[in-house]
Amino acid sequence: MNSASLAREHSDPTWQRAIILLSGTVTAFVVVVALWWGRPVLVPIALAGLLTFLLNPVVRIVRRWGVPHVWSVLLAVSITGGILAVTGAMVMRQIVSVLAEIPQNTANIRSKVKSLRELSSGPLVESFVHLVDEVSQEFARPVGPKAPGPDTTTATPQAGLEMVRLQLPSTRWDGVPGYLGSFLDVLATLAFSLVLLVFFLLGRDDLRDRIVMLAGGSRLTLTSKALEDIAHRVGRYIAVVALLNGGFGILMMAGLLALQIPYALLWGFLSGTLRFIPYVGPWVGALFPILMSLSTFDGWWIPTLVLGYVLILELISNNIVEPLVLGQSTGVSPTALIVSAAFWLFLWGPVGLVLSAPFAVCLVVIGRNIPQLRFLQLLLGDAPALRAHVGLYQRLMLGDAAEAAAILLDRTKSSSMTEVCDELLIPALNCLRRDVRRGQLTALDQETVLDGLEGALLKNDVRRQASAASLENLPSNPLEPSPPPSFQALRIRILGYPALDDIDRVGLETLRQALDPELWEWESGSVDTLASELAARMATDPPDIVCIGALPPGGLSRARYLCKRLRDAAPNLTIIVGRWGLSREIPMETERLEQAGAGFIATTMTDTIRVLESRRLLLIHREAKAALPAPLRVAAAVQ
Repeated sequence: MNSASLAREHSDPTWQRAIILLSGTVTAFVVVVALWWGRPVLVPIALAGLLTFLLNPVVRIVRRWGVPHVWSVLLAVSITGGILAVTGAMVMRQIVSVLAEIPQNTANIRSKVKSLRELSSGPLVESFVHLVDEVSQEFARPVGPKAPGPDTTTATPQAGLEMVRLQLPSTRWDGVPGYLGSFLDVLATLAFSLVLLVFFLLGRDDLRDRIVMLAGGSRLTLTSKALEDIAHRVGRYIAVVALLNGGFGILMMAGLLALQIPYALLWGFLSGTLRFIPYVGPWVGALFPILMSLSTFDGWWIPTLVLGYVLILELISNNIVEPLVLGQSTGVSPTALIVSAAFWLFLWGPVGLVLSAPFAVCLVVIGRNIPQLRFLQLLLGDAPALRAHVGLYQRLMLGDAAEAAAILLDRTKSSSMTEVCDELLIPALNCLRRDVRRGQLTALDQETVLDGLEGALLKNDVRRQASAASLENLPSNPLEPSPPPSFQALRIRILGYPALDDIDRVGLETLRQALDPELWEWESGSVDTLASELAARMATDPPDIVCIGALPPGGLSRARYLCKRLRDAAPNLTIIVGRWGLSREIPMETERLEQAGAGFIATTMTDTIRVLESRRLLLIHREAKAALPAPLRVAAAVQ
């Protein structure tokens, strides 16, 4: 293969990615423009689709009663249209009455404002208001004198002529054409949506079959299951949210009626409808009845009751009802909900704002079920984008040691240290070793990651020691038998030695924290210690167990060399090689390490702890046998 073909092979993926990116950008732009210009048609289609998810379960229930499909659809749509028409007429009537009564309630509003001003009167407030007035006047003052010269922008009236401005008297019918046109547009949109709703409900199965065939006959099963899951999840979410918001609006109306707040139906309708708007909608809906109580009633007692009632409803709905019915989350991140609300508000106005949350949920469910659209779930979903160990490694790589320590401490509260090592710390060290071998990190970057991780481990160790000290200070149970003194004082000596570098040293530090200091006497070996020095030490003062840390990738040859030197120096020494982070044991690698003298090879921290516990029991048994008198030792040996 020549150099030209190699260059072409390496350049093709770059061009392909560039073409895909350009195509995606152009497609997104075309879709946004189409959504903008197609509002008169797309808004009714979206409303009809939303109502289809709501009414499809109702149609199925009616069909189970023996009603034909066509009549069940017509019955459901007729009832829905009648409810919408009656509710809309009542709401519009109350809106007209509220607008007519606004001038009559100005006296109460002025008295409330006056009382607030009297309450806030004081030298500090007055000085602040005076400062604001001075700054406002300074901004309103012209910048400088106008330069003399001919003014060509305005016409100067001639001498002896007087300019007269004519103003026609306004009547109550001046704005009727505009309001009438808006009302007719809304009415036409709703009527078109109901017509589309009928056809969507009638042809639901046919539409599903056509979409399945568009995806290809070879993927019939996968596409059918995906569409059914999408319809079920989205339909359930929309139905539950509609019931929750409708129930909230009914409770709001009932409470306002009990408090004798005028136009309770209107405020309940607005409270339930605005709850479709994420985060902002509930508080905007609660603002209207509070303002009405302020403008209608004298004093502050009734407005305070209204505010308290609204807060109680919100707390019960947000903290009890919605978590029980919807679960802990809708599957959409808060940022995605806000961005979706802003996007659809810009495109389709108030209707888009109401539909923004259901649209976001639909996109997340579609991205979860269709592999080609998985990026939608990544962008809009509330699941973590990075796995736990990747997130920890990223924080350490960026130098955010405080956040990394918080992640570690938070994980240790819900998991054991062994699980934290296997699921969080060791995979992060594997990522570091992999990036270092690829040359993607400098020596300074490696030092930053290791220093941050050692700092997080130090904080966890301090917290663990403080917790152990607090447990020791608790009064002991006098009835609980204490272990024999010989077994209570016995601690197994273990030496942890890194095979290659500081990455292995930090991996051994995670093992040390996973061990009970009351049972193990840990000694950390240095990276600078030579193999010959370590072997000489084994010949004179060997520990009970030696654990060699060799995190993959790499380190196998160095681990084999150390095993040979240690086995030659101490034939009876227990040697454990920690190849932590391997997805599975490699038979060839295990065989080579065992031939070099390794007694045990562990790929997880859990396996390492299990091996250490078994060896500890064996050493305790040997120690206890050695402590027996000679005749008893002989009898134990015979048995």
